[in-house]
Amino acid sequence: MSRKGIWILLVLMLVAVLLLLLPLADRTSRSERVIVDHTLKEIFHPGCFDQAETTNYLDEVSFSRATETLGYQIEDGCSKERLETGKESVISKIFNE
Repeated sequence: MSRKGIWILLVLMLVAVLLLLLPLADRTSRSERVIVDHTLKEIFHPGCFDQAETTNYLDEVSFSRATETLGYQIEDGCSKERLETGKESVISKIFNE
């Protein structure tokens, strides 16, 4: 293999490793379904709904709609744990799910 071929291979391997390690993926998927309380303007994870104190004005929407369009916040501790914001690497997303 020529020197040029080795350099191309090394660059491609470096790019592949960086794509796996750089924080590119959202911690919580934008399409994940959540429960919102329109009276309290809060977001709840479905797994935390039983212990949450809510009113009767509830709806089910995507996480992105709840945070971006409606501007609601996550106040419940259980929901904050399950609906983390920010980015994480692709490799950690693969191993954590």
